[in-house]
Amino acid sequence: MNRHPQKPCPLRGAIPRGILIMALMPAGCPAEKAPVTPDLIAPGVYRIKGSRSNIYLVAGKTLVLIDTGMKGDGHAVLEAIRGIGRQPSEASHILVTHGHIDHTGSLALLKRETGAQVIAGAGDRDFIEGRRKTAAMGREGFGGKLFKIALYLMETVFFKYEPAGVDSALMADTELRLSDVRVQAIATPGHSPGSFSFYLPDKKIIFTGDALTGVSKPGLPPRPGCADYAQAIASVKKIARFAFDISCFGHGEPLRKNAADIIQRLLQQKGC
Repeated sequence: MNRHPQKPCPLRGAIPRGILIMALMPAGCPAEKAPVTPDLIAPGVYRIKGSRSNIYLVAGKTLVLIDTGMKGDGHAVLEAIRGIGRQPSEASHILVTHGHIDHTGSLALLKRETGAQVIAGAGDRDFIEGRRKTAAMGREGFGGKLFKIALYLMETVFFKYEPAGVDSALMADTELRLSDVRVQAIATPGHSPGSFSFYLPDKKIIFTGDALTGVSKPGLPPRPGCADYAQAIASVKKIARFAFDISCFGHGEPLRKNAADIIQRLLQQKGC
């Protein structure tokens, strides 16, 4: 009896490619090239779209960076600085919202290239300086356990993190005077032990890191990503007490209008 030749499975070639893509994603390979010209959020405040997270730039007499994206995003940040007519050497400080590698992956490179001082929460210092891996942080629920496994694989197999020294470790809420840039550093732990948000009172803008999310719309932090979810919600309540119009998240689109009101409504909808 004649047999029809077996048709090739259309997924056969795709499966290895899919595995390869999954392996490369956490290694910091950019999904798309970060733009050289950053997105203007407000006068003197820019967003640079990194491969996995947002990077922000505040331009006054000095330049202040907030977070640095994944490994591989640093050169795009340097090009973006030049794209607004400034020089990397004008960056005096890098503020770190928290110690996860999608926010600190290019920290060592940018510190080296700019000479900027690094300011971060004391609770995340060991992770930023490479003494501990972020997979050691607690995570909430079963989803959190899966997340820890993914982080462990990311940090031990796929991703080579270059530690960076922290010049100033924040212990509590602090007002920072960075030349003409006035910043209130707000302790907002929960997503990580040493998470901080940074508030510009003169511009009514807050940078929340991952204390809130903008994916795919503004929302409270996902429980599996939090080291302590109750603490994370308490931090969102703290953020909501500040008077700001614009909220810049670590991931997703910034809220550009009535941001404090929207965040308060998110808490109310959650019954917090």
